Amino acid sequence: MMLKILFPLLFIAGLWFLIRSIGRIIEIYGGKKVTLPLDRPLPEFHLSEPGEYEIAYRRPAILGIMPTKVLYTLVSVPDGKHFTVTNVVNIFGSRKDMTSSRVVPVAEFSIDAAGAYQLSVAQLPEIKNGDGLVIMKKTGGKGFVMIFAILISAIATIGGLVMSILAFLNKL
Repeated sequence: MMLKILFPLLFIAGLWFLIRSIGRIIEIYGGKKVTLPLDRPLPEFHLSEPGEYEIAYRRPAILGIMPTKVLYTLVSVPDGKHFTVTNVVNIFGSRKDMTSSRVVPVAEFSIDAAGAYQLSVAQLPEIKNGDGLVIMKKTGGKGFVMIFAILISAIATIGGLVMSILAFLNKL
């Protein structure tokens, strides 16, 4: 009798955590992004809130080396204030976008106010067709952790469902 209550609760809890985890990963990677193509001069862009941001290199290739040791300069357009951009490669933040391009975070910076900014890039190595930069809120290792949360909650959901069926068929 206890198993007929325990396993459906495991299924419901697993399903609830699965939905929450998927929603959280969509929130992490689906936020506002600024995409800057590298085949022409970089335009000004607007960041709507202060905080920590990352610069990710986007390349439409499955294999190949991503340029990581590049000098980036970020300047606030209205007042000309310079911001420090630190080269930090985040392998755990590597991902694919909807066009199947690889996106690898290669630098990060922090701003103290919303506004218009200008990014300049020095000594870029070979630029391939379709290369670009993606600027978005810093993800860090949050996406990597959320993948494990999705995996564990999916196992709990499937296990709870199968065990519930077996418990109601009196096969346990």
